[in-house]
Amino acid sequence: MRGMRRLALYVALPLVLACVAGFAWYRLSDTARGWRYEDKLAGYCKGLIPYDESAVFTDLDTTDLDFTDQRFGAGLDYDTCRVANFVLALGRIPGRALGANEYSPSIFTEIQLQEWEVPPTPLGGGWHGFTSPGVTSVVLPCRNKDVSVAVSAQEIAADDPSPDRARKIAELVTATAVNAARRWSCEADPGGRIQDLPTAHKPSRSGVAEGTCQGVPLRGRAGLVLPIMETETSATAPMEGCMLGASEVPDGVRGDPRYRLYGLFGPFAQRLRSASDEKKRGQQYNRTAGSDSFGVWATAKCPGFSARALFTLDGRAAIKTAAQRHLAEELLTGFARASAERHDCTDLRLPG
Repeated sequence: MRGMRRLALYVALPLVLACVAGFAWYRLSDTARGWRYEDKLAGYCKGLIPYDESAVFTDLDTTDLDFTDQRFGAGLDYDTCRVANFVLALGRIPGRALGANEYSPSIFTEIQLQEWEVPPTPLGGGWHGFTSPGVTSVVLPCRNKDVSVAVSAQEIAADDPSPDRARKIAELVTATAVNAARRWSCEADPGGRIQDLPTAHKPSRSGVAEGTCQGVPLRGRAGLVLPIMETETSATAPMEGCMLGASEVPDGVRGDPRYRLYGLFGPFAQRLRSASDEKKRGQQYNRTAGSDSFGVWATAKCPGFSARALFTLDGRAAIKTAAQRHLAEELLTGFARASAERHDCTDLRLPG
């Protein structure tokens, strides 16, 4: 009997040790952590979050994938989910849909630019996307239907990222968009490799525009338009901006620019055409061109999107007099012509 107990001990002890070792391996090894992470992704946020691009930020920690929510608003449904320090929003936007204001949940409010005094940086590589402090967005227009797939990453407590980190955020967003397009049967043309993305832009007093301020008539207006703030140009950026008269104070903090010029394409133009927009300008923006006390705007027909592109100028001060309106129209006209040509747009309608 004693021999049998000894034999049982000899058999059981290795099994116990093997189980302990196996459990420790499952809990601690990188391979097992990868398996658990992959399992979590399969059922998280419709299974659209990419493994490699998200692991850069989560380090395979499944606790960084702890929130997902499907939302409805303005007739649109979209999902939000957390990945590490980001809230990702993804959804489909019909070409005729209109956005909602800031009080009504909508995918439009998730993909929009947050820092309006800083022009957005295009992702490049043929992507319809941009990045700015705190938000990176991309849209994939579908060739087979009048819909765009939109994905945005908003960083919680964001600081200006390094160019390398900004690129990795963009890779997370674009890879998610490609997965979403595949799931939703959207035949889209993804872009290529994304380079490091500069996110800090300094005002320039040279009086020469080399980026998105090209076309704006700057000569003879130094007191009104300098310094300028611009980013490099891109024929596929869904939002591009040019800041004129971006004031500075001695400690280097930027004030509101005197004029903010934006070119908006696809869903970004649709967003501002909502009748419930906070400035109640939906009816005006639905006209092909015009002006009011807030600014001036123009529109054009551009490839890839059924919604007309929107080119806007907003002034820090109200535009009240005929001279103020004439100047605003001249500035916008130069900007809109250059932007429309860059994006191969036609049927440009200008104010005035």
